[in-house]
Amino acid sequence: MNYKVVILDIDGTILPHGKTLSHATKDAIQRLKEKQMKVVIATGRAPYFTESIIQETGVDSMVFFNGSYAYHEGKEIYKSAIEKPVLEKVHQLSNDFQHPLTYLSKTSFKATDLSHPFVLEAYQHDPWKPELAPPQFWTDQEIYQLFLHCDVEEEQHYQTKVPELDFRRWSSGARTCDVNLSNSNKAVGLSKLLEKLGIAPDEAVAFGDGLNDMEMLSLVGMGVAMGNAREELKKVANMVTLSAEDDGVRYGLERLGLI
Repeated sequence: MNYKVVILDIDGTILPHGKTLSHATKDAIQRLKEKQMKVVIATGRAPYFTESIIQETGVDSMVFFNGSYAYHEGKEIYKSAIEKPVLEKVHQLSNDFQHPLTYLSKTSFKATDLSHPFVLEAYQHDPWKPELAPPQFWTDQEIYQLFLHCDVEEEQHYQTKVPELDFRRWSSGARTCDVNLSNSNKAVGLSKLLEKLGIAPDEAVAFGDGLNDMEMLSLVGMGVAMGNAREELKKVANMVTLSAEDDGVRYGLERLGLI
């Protein structure tokens, strides 16, 4: 197959958790560009969590918020914010159960409780820290994603009462989950971006490691799961490469003959 684009997740894929971007991965991305291969990043992160990766890789086409926002060459091409009535339901439930929320807009993120242990745990390894969300923040801003901070068994209250949203744990045992629109995922944002690029999904290769990569790997012609990926993801992948710690992206690209 003559692949034309390589799509890369960030955390756990090109960036080992708690580490920096390796020379091998940066070199692999540069080699793709030298071969006139388009490189896209598709992440659950917000734009402001991704600035250093953009600078290090030079990638200019990205999908953020697990597919809810996309830009190409610095220009916004797609966005899908969570509707206010849906946000109101989540807001009310979180108040009832005393669960903190982090609201993520296009330009900032704010949490409803900065001292809660689940919130502190969520950001303990990150260079960024949320500010306190004013009461009207979610009504004044376009919100593209939420973080719900609660135990796994408490998540079902939200799943049942807010079917418009999808809840996915950061990792097994994590006490925070991504919250996105049920009809929005990485495949949705990528479809808009690929259409802009004039590239068919089966001409794309994608690398990922998490549950939020399921639809993306199923969309493309060659879905590659990292060696450290969740088992559920490996089952839908076309290929499994080495872990992020072992430069699995470079190894996978070499196996596919792309670099």
